[in-house]
Amino acid sequence: MKVVIPVAGLGSRLKPHTFVTSKALLPIAGKEVLSYVLDDVASLQPEEVIVIVGYHKEKIIEFVQKNYPSLPCTFKEQEVLDGDGGALRVALEGTTDDELYVIFGADTLIDFNLKKELQALRKASVDAGVFTMQVADPSHYGVVNVDADGFVYELEEKPALPKSNLAIIGAYYFSSSDRIKTILNTFYEREESLNGEYKIAQVLDYLTQTDKVKAVEVSQWFDCGRVEVLLDANAYFLEKKSKHKVVKRGSSLIIPPCYVPQSVKLERSIVGPHVSLGEDVSLTDVHISRSIIGVGSTLESVQVKDSVCGKDVTLISAPRQVSLTDKSSLVSKR
Repeated sequence: MKVVIPVAGLGSRLKPHTFVTSKALLPIAGKEVLSYVLDDVASLQPEEVIVIVGYHKEKIIEFVQKNYPSLPCTFKEQEVLDGDGGALRVALEGTTDDELYVIFGADTLIDFNLKKELQALRKASVDAGVFTMQVADPSHYGVVNVDADGFVYELEEKPALPKSNLAIIGAYYFSSSDRIKTILNTFYEREESLNGEYKIAQVLDYLTQTDKVKAVEVSQWFDCGRVEVLLDANAYFLEKKSKHKVVKRGSSLIIPPCYVPQSVKLERSIVGPHVSLGEDVSLTDVHISRSIIGVGSTLESVQVKDSVCGKDVTLISAPRQVSLTDKSSLVSKR
């Protein structure tokens, strides 16, 4: 088995944070988004992990090599950011063996037994699998329509009148890489793109005409491409780890669930619930909830909620809700 992780994108919806780093390296509940993905991938014991890099490629490569030295990773650059289909095409360039492939978006956070579901797909001898989740408003997503046995007969991209609420979450399984390569090359030769991008969903839609494509429904998924979803994911994973016990640290209180390293300095502050703090953060006279604060940041005399701050941010007597990238300062007059 080989795994492809596309992580070349600009992360436009997460500006200003993605001006200085990849969205895959933003922290959630004490570790980077990409770590959740790589931990799941490592459990599969893959023959090779092909990481498709582009924007902030040096930071991605450094992070993976430093934190996952035993994972058999290869890095390939997607020079033209033409969709996840383009990323998969880059991954398959130069391959000679017909392999089983799993594609896993770098900002696709799931909470289910990936290994078990992939084993079920292989046992069922399907040609492809697409991971999905029921959503309240499917018109914002790629959607699959399935029959009574869970086989996909149609895919729709952001349908105005969706026939189902099963959204595609950015994880896929293909039993034959040769077939996928041929289909992708055909799309490129005919220049059959969707608004300038080539999509894996196009490949799946093509396969439904002749092959067996199975939908796998998951119970929890976070598409961490927006600040509000980052905060939702942070809250969810903190809840999973929490002992739900209020902690008093000096003159401050920590209301669970939170991630607060020992190096954090607290004075007369209330932290939580649903707060993740980086190493060496300093809080003085702060009331903070549902927020993520990066390494080395300093907050004073402020109430903060629903906020994301990068590394080395200074926030003093400022607005209640902020989104600040690394080394930013926001100091309000008292």
